[in-house]
Amino acid sequence: MINDILKPVFAVGGIYCSFLTWALLQEPLNTKVWPNSGCTFQLPCIVALTQACVAMVCGLLYLRQKRPVYTLSSFWKDHYKDMMMISLSQAVAAPLASYSLSYVDFLTYMLAKSCKLLPVLMVHLVIYRTPIPRTKKLVAVIVTLGITIFTLDGKKTGAKKDEESKSVLGFVLLGMSLFLDGLTNAKQDKLFQNAKQKISGAHLMFALNLFLIMWNALYMLLWDRNQLSKGVQMLHADPQIGRYLLAYACCGAVGQCFIFYTLEKYGSLVLVMVTVTRKMVSMLLSIVVYGHSVSVQQWVGILIVFVGVVCEATAKKGKGKQKNVTASKPKAS
Repeated sequence: MINDILKPVFAVGGIYCSFLTWALLQEPLNTKVWPNSGCTFQLPCIVALTQACVAMVCGLLYLRQKRPVYTLSSFWKDHYKDMMMISLSQAVAAPLASYSLSYVDFLTYMLAKSCKLLPVLMVHLVIYRTPIPRTKKLVAVIVTLGITIFTLDGKKTGAKKDEESKSVLGFVLLGMSLFLDGLTNAKQDKLFQNAKQKISGAHLMFALNLFLIMWNALYMLLWDRNQLSKGVQMLHADPQIGRYLLAYACCGAVGQCFIFYTLEKYGSLVLVMVTVTRKMVSMLLSIVVYGHSVSVQQWVGILIVFVGVVCEATAKKGKGKQKNVTASKPKAS
């Protein structure tokens, strides 16, 4: 009974600690104008490649620590095609979201990234025809509503009202990114459900990051060599970027361990709940760090999200250990 409480607390706490630190490193890494280079480090493939390298090593260590019966070589032989497709959708989703920032403001971006629950549910319903319990649908709507209220009020009281934020192209890019995120998460759920042998999060962490390295390296070598050369120049001109990048990658890799553990144990909709609320907490942390005020409407949004999370926890406890219910959940973030 105690383990049933401590394990999810451990998983959620690990995700929060690692990714809140990750978020604090993300802002200067992506938005700071570096003194010697004279520009921001807007190189998504370099960032993704660095994080994937660190995460792959962590995944291998994680896998060796678990010592699964299902060996890595057997897993690779059985599922390399699945890994290739899942990693491809993941590799394309991140740059699309990053490039959308050229057309939408940051709050619009955060709003869209926080509302992943509905695209994930749609992927499960439309593509996989997975029956989603009504409770899950209700919780998804409640959480998304709360985060929307919080973020929209932040947008009203924020510093900028850029007309570019309403660019159709920006929303199209964000929409494509969200759909691919949902597809990635749903495919991971299906992989866990249909596997003949037990797949651990460590298997996924190693294999997916190996393919992410391949996709990003191929893209830069074949289509975008300027990104590679610019990255090398900036790292040489401003060595501090490398320290930020490495710390960012390490936090992301540790966070991935907790994410795959949560996905493996509790399914993807639970993971979505954790990650979208974590993103809102990241926003709150930013408000505290940078001295922004929080309006009454934003606190209402936080309360609504909290109610949704409590409803999800209560429903999960009531449903107990029914694997068929757990299998119908989509992930996040």
